[in-house]
Amino acid sequence: MKRFALAAVSMAVALMAMPATVQAKDTANGTFRVRAHVPVSCWVRPDRTVTAEEGATGAVIEACNNPGGYTVSAQYRQLGTGESARMIYNDQAVELSSSGQQVLRQSNMATIRTVSYQFQNVNLEQPLILALTIQPI
Repeated sequence: MKRFALAAVSMAVALMAMPATVQAKDTANGTFRVRAHVPVSCWVRPDRTVTAEEGATGAVIEACNNPGGYTVSAQYRQLGTGESARMIYNDQAVELSSSGQQVLRQSNMATIRTVSYQFQNVNLEQPLILALTIQPI
């Protein structure tokens, strides 16, 4: 703190010692252009492990600054014969594909939002955990 005060006093003394003719004048006119590049950043964050169980609920924060939007998908183990589950994601019913991959939602704009989900009609022989990913479009 003492160094800062001493430097400020030294600068003030130096400025007062300058002749009046050296002071800057506002005579310049012109324009300039500022450009910036903002990298695309997307992330998805569930509030808990997304496990397909009858009646299980939760919320997911989706965030992506891509102006064209993004896609949220789920990856999970392949479903066996006779296995099924429905996920209500953002008020849209999605039947989980037996392939182990499912698009849950597409957005056509950049946004940060919280989406709720719920599982229904779950018929599984083994536990099913979903890993969510987000990709810019």
